[in-house]
Amino acid sequence: MSFIPLLTTSLKGFAAFWSLVLFAVSAAFISKSNSYFGSGPVNASNFAAGNALIAGGILFLIYLGVALFFIFRFPDHILISVMVDTIMFGIFFVYFLASTAALSTEASFFSRWDDVDTWASLGNAAVGLGWVMTFLVLGILLLEVIYTLKHFGGTYSTWRTPFNQLVSYGAPGSSNKAGTEGGISSSVPMTTRTPNVGSQHTYQSNAQQAYAAPAPAPAGQQATGEPDEPHHIITPYTHQGNAQGQGQQVNEKLSPYQGQLPPGAAA
Repeated sequence: MSFIPLLTTSLKGFAAFWSLVLFAVSAAFISKSNSYFGSGPVNASNFAAGNALIAGGILFLIYLGVALFFIFRFPDHILISVMVDTIMFGIFFVYFLASTAALSTEASFFSRWDDVDTWASLGNAAVGLGWVMTFLVLGILLLEVIYTLKHFGGTYSTWRTPFNQLVSYGAPGSSNKAGTEGGISSSVPMTTRTPNVGSQHTYQSNAQQAYAAPAPAPAGQQATGEPDEPHHIITPYTHQGNAQGQGQQVNEKLSPYQGQLPPGAAA
């Protein structure tokens, strides 16, 4: 797994842990508030935003758990595509922003009682955790959307591809692997070569020399049409009837003495 997919997966795992902490702190805050003021007054005030943080924390934890399961078991599933991630993270960003902003209106009240009771400390902690969760969701959302638009475009086939698969293997139907971090494209720029005219003329002249007329034959061959070296013609016989006569002709042609005994031979 390369750096960008590893980063986004790690951020999602951290966000799942943070949502669990947010859920626990918000639940403790609401429990203390209900014991002090009663559930009716709490639900009628901005303290009820703590209930929204409880619901948002547990829902976001479930979503991230399912997403991480698909990332490791079914990495090419459409449920973890960039399109689904963008929709879900956008919804949770708005949800956490509204819930945390509503609970933040009581931040001054929490600060007044922070040193007196743990209830106020839990309220401040819920507000802080809510803002961290809000910007964490926004950061993951912006990272995936900006990286996808910058390196892969906004086609439907791109947005329906999981982010990790998109970064590692590129968009479907693309010849370039854009998974290289930093946006380095693997395509090789094409260059136009101008043919060298001088080299073409040199090649033509060499070819003409190679196919030029052969050198003139020696004088002995020009005069007689035959090479200087003696050669003998062997005439094969075709009929067995006159094989004896033809055999004698062949022997006469092969013999350099034409039937005569060589010098010095005994008579």
